[in-house]
Amino acid sequence: MRMPVGRAGIAVKAALLTLLVVLASVASLGASGGQSNGKATGAKETIGILLALSPSSRNVDQGQAAAFDVTISSSGGLSGPVTFYVTGLPSGTTAAWSPSSVVLSSGSSTKATLTLTTSPTTPAGKSDITVTVTSGTTKSNAAQAQLQVKEVKRSFGVSGSLQGPLAPGVSLPLDLKISNPENKNIAVTMLSASISKVVRTPAAVAAGLPCSSADYSVTQFTGTYPIDIKPGSTSLSALGLPQARWPRIAMLDTLQLQDGCKGATLELTFSGTGQAN
Repeated sequence: MRMPVGRAGIAVKAALLTLLVVLASVASLGASGGQSNGKATGAKETIGILLALSPSSRNVDQGQAAAFDVTISSSGGLSGPVTFYVTGLPSGTTAAWSPSSVVLSSGSSTKATLTLTTSPTTPAGKSDITVTVTSGTTKSNAAQAQLQVKEVKRSFGVSGSLQGPLAPGVSLPLDLKISNPENKNIAVTMLSASISKVVRTPAAVAAGLPCSSADYSVTQFTGTYPIDIKPGSTSLSALGLPQARWPRIAMLDTLQLQDGCKGATLELTFSGTGQAN
């Protein structure tokens, strides 16, 4: 005996059919996801070197040093020794690596320190430096940072006098006296001496006898810079600098009458640069 199927029975069948469709979709998605994961797992990592530089910038006074941390990482199974390179350094600046040599193993990371040492004559300003490393024919990415060199000038005094009279053809050394009023050492460079004025005797002036700076020549200091000057006063001789390197003043032996230079006094002017040391 058949029982009539009501609307409730139809609704149940429809619900069961919908559930089967949903289950089939889920199974299909699961199979697709498994294939996708299989492809990602099988991808090969590129062989190379990854480089990172920290911090991104450093400020340093002229004559001082700044350090950067460098992280070197192997990728794709690369291994072997690496060679360091740095470009963009301002003049008078040197680079040093610690450790001086690094060997990478597959998948490893190591650190090194890059120290940039400026000189008192390094120009003040900003410089963009670039660091790279290589291992065999493999080159890393370029890591960049900025080095800002600050000008640091210090006040100091310079004086000097000749140890004896000048005569035509005679040259005398000038033992410069340098005074440092600061409470720390300063690095002195660019010392210079010049004749600012020749003062003739009243008799030479009355007689109209000429004498000028053209009757003399000045040879500048030729020693090594910078000269490290401690607080207080010192001299080239006290510093043990060879006399052959001191500045010198000579009276030229010219064809012109030089009687106006007898007893004349030379007024000298000195200059130089002092920076934090």
